Amino acid sequence: LPVELKTYAEAVNVGHQALAAAFGFTAERWFATMVRPRSAVPAVAAPQDVEVVAYTSDRQEDARKARNDAFRDHWGSLPSTTEGWAKFVGSEFFRGDLSRLVVDGEGRILAFCLVTVNHDDWEARGRSNAYIDLIGVVRDRRRQGLAPLVIAQALQAIADADIDEAILDVDTASSTGANTLYEGLGFVAEERSVALVRRP
Repeated sequence: LPVELKTYAEAVNVGHQALAAAFGFTAERWFATMVRPRSAVPAVAAPQDVEVVAYTSDRQEDARKARNDAFRDHWGSLPSTTEGWAKFVGSEFFRGDLSRLVVDGEGRILAFCLVTVNHDDWEARGRSNAYIDLIGVVRDRRRQGLAPLVIAQALQAIADADIDEAILDVDTASSTGANTLYEGLGFVAEERSVALVRRP
């Protein structure tokens, strides 16, 4: 398999970037941390053939497969293994009650918005927050309004839990136009970072 090394630097940390460049790393991708303070969540209509449900543990393997399908064409993404996925959804931080899935009439997962909460972050930021780790739509159901639907439902769950803000990270060059979608749902870029890559 091809080998590559990656390092991530804050956009304002030019020293980190210069050091990486000196060792042969090249800037390839830019990311933004986006924040949405709690406020009214826009209503997003669901297509007739789907429903939105909370994540439950019996959907663990189906969710992993949906994640791998949705991220097959994303920059820098590798498939989630059974073991790695179990650690993620089984961690103390994962919140199935705040996470949302879009499923069809047969129970197939079409889209997902998976959320974690780390209370240690609350003191550092001075307010409560939930982190949206993963958002995706399986490839054969893209461009059907499922992403804004599942995100809006997760945002409502976060607000109903009396959490002050939602946070996510986005690849600003993603072909899915994710950053535009998030801006439309009220997220605002707070910090920016760059991915620097070296290939032997």
